[in-house]
Amino acid sequence: MAGVDLSHPPSEKLPLKDFREAVEARLAHCSPEELRALLRLLASRVRPSERLAFLQSLHAPSDPHSQAALHPHALLEDITELAQSLSEKAKDWEDFWTENDVLGPYAELLAPLTALFQRAQEASERGQYPIARDAYRALFSLLEFQDERGRGLRPEHLSHVDFPEARARYLRALYVTTPPEQRAPVLLEQMRWMRQLLPRGPRPLVQEWLDISSESLPESDVFLRDWLALLRHQEGPDAEAWLREATRLSQGTRGLRELAFSEPSRHARAFVDLLAALEREGPPDAVLTTAREALAVLPPALPLRAAVARFLASAAERLGQPDTVRSARWEAFVSQPTLSRLLDLRDPLPSEPERAPLLLQAARHLETVLQQPRAPSGSMAALPDSGDSLEVPAHADRRLLAHAWLLAHDWEAAHALAAKESALGWTYGDNPQSLVVPAFLVLLSGQPLGRLPRNVDGLWRQALESGTQAGDWYSGGARHDEALRERLARAYAEALPAFALEPAERERLREWCLEIARKRASTIVSRQHRRSYAKAAMLLAASAEVLWLHGEQARGNLLLAGFRESFRRHRAFQAELDAAVGSAPPR
Repeated sequence: MAGVDLSHPPSEKLPLKDFREAVEARLAHCSPEELRALLRLLASRVRPSERLAFLQSLHAPSDPHSQAALHPHALLEDITELAQSLSEKAKDWEDFWTENDVLGPYAELLAPLTALFQRAQEASERGQYPIARDAYRALFSLLEFQDERGRGLRPEHLSHVDFPEARARYLRALYVTTPPEQRAPVLLEQMRWMRQLLPRGPRPLVQEWLDISSESLPESDVFLRDWLALLRHQEGPDAEAWLREATRLSQGTRGLRELAFSEPSRHARAFVDLLAALEREGPPDAVLTTAREALAVLPPALPLRAAVARFLASAAERLGQPDTVRSARWEAFVSQPTLSRLLDLRDPLPSEPERAPLLLQAARHLETVLQQPRAPSGSMAALPDSGDSLEVPAHADRRLLAHAWLLAHDWEAAHALAAKESALGWTYGDNPQSLVVPAFLVLLSGQPLGRLPRNVDGLWRQALESGTQAGDWYSGGARHDEALRERLARAYAEALPAFALEPAERERLREWCLEIARKRASTIVSRQHRRSYAKAAMLLAASAEVLWLHGEQARGNLLLAGFRESFRRHRAFQAELDAAVGSAPPR
């Protein structure tokens, strides 16, 4: 299986070209009996509803009885017929379907439309490129259809169609059937159409056409020359990405380097592509040198500098240059502050006394960033390349600043930051109270993290869970990063025991936490935010647990009893409080 890369993670889609080469390599070593055994094994795994399709798939592609092979133009006729059915279904909507029905009568066309995409794929597989081109173009056009109310079939409705693969087959068929002198402008127009038709997925790339077949593209050198010449005069993030890809395919790292350094501000992403290519080639010296050169010419306020600094840190680590690693990680954090980069600064240092000064420096930088005006709402769509976070403006949030103060052991600064905020809004947004109050309750309990009272522990786990989203302005907190949560938990497990509080300071923090707990719980219940009743109950119970641990049983009981009495008619809240408190407090 030489030349076939099987190192892809199981969850990653394997390019069709690699898949076929791997299959051919394995079949080459199978005897007829082994092939029969393999087919029997595959047959045993087929779902009952797919058995007939499996049997039909065993026909050889050259089967003379295949109707699709005998009458390829029947595919185009069937697509035309389905298009007519689509128009007719639009007339039926008002008579039989309600406004809440997303697909209505169009749902009946999902299966036949999926089958037509499959037949277009078969035409592509047989090398019937004119038929495949026209079929895919007509099928994609059906997805643009909309009735007078904007309804129709959309890519997200066709869950059994692999649209990136269908797109690649269409563009390859279009390439093969277009005269060489027209290929570049025709493909540019169609790729832009595909981008509009499938905006949620990755942009189309020439590499997809290469990976969809084991056959080489005819006249590819001529096309890449014309493609590059055309793209140099185009504007926009798609054209820029296609220019970088064409440069890499035709000229390799040399071309990427020339492109990047020709206009660093305009082609900043070419540095990332160049460094990624150099890193794949192996020697870290070239990565180190190029990353340093890139940082020297890229604008100081460019968030993409963080990605370049990551390559610098990785190369320096491989070369055993710890000072360069530290400076590169600081550059990455300053360029685009995130929680993971804050922990990258902290984690390599061996002890808390060595970590605190650097984290204080990070916190002061975050204060400066927070004072800068944020980008206007909705500006994300106008970013040069919104497919990832490389160019997202560096706007830290207040939870990230709270992490920096707490991990630097500056509880006063963390308290001052959180004290200015509302007792509501912990779940969404960047209210630092959602982190600072649980951290203080853990600290005030005097217990190791593995032996916290039930509600203090639950509150702290919630704080860690939401705390991983601090500074995660690109994903909007939508991603769940278990590895990052574990890193954060380890950081606090080391940092919290290093806090040293005088008795008067402990008393001050405890009273503030109790005040916030009362205010938050009262507001939640009085305004009947039912979905937050459990959160209010947990916070009250955690506050009572801290009081009980310090021998103030009566005061803890009084805190809970006051809320039971004040909100005795709120049965749902009373039930949540009963569940939080559980058994009677210790006496």
